[in-house]
Amino acid sequence: MTQEILWRISNDRTFFVMGGDTMGKIFDAIDRQIIRPRVYESESEGFSATQDDVQSFYIQGDPKYYERTGALGESPRSAGVISKGNGNYHYKIYLEDPEYNTGTYDGHKVLEEAQYHGSGILGRAGTWFESEQDIIDAIKHAFQ
Repeated sequence: MTQEILWRISNDRTFFVMGGDTMGKIFDAIDRQIIRPRVYESESEGFSATQDDVQSFYIQGDPKYYERTGALGESPRSAGVISKGNGNYHYKIYLEDPEYNTGTYDGHKVLEEAQYHGSGILGRAGTWFESEQDIIDAIKHAFQ
């Protein structure tokens, strides 16, 4: 049922009063035209920056005692944008743990060590920390 829009005039002031259906339609339009596109833009920009940041790990270091697998560079993932209704959106950008074991560490521990130059892993450290900031920056950019 559509509720009517009422105008009230009192002491030379105009008041705009809307019923619940009208407010819902207005919010749906704001969500569809403003919020949703910006969420998708921030997810795409944040994920792309994460891929670039993680790939930059390989620009430093030249290991002599082990062979690089490239697993870190292939690890960025996005679960995609999920709408929970009422302008509430969620997305998750993360590094998927490689499915291998060095004999000492599992894939998750290897990713952690790579971020700090730990365990003799050669490469540009801190790429995930850069990704976290780039994801935040993508959100700020999309919603400015």
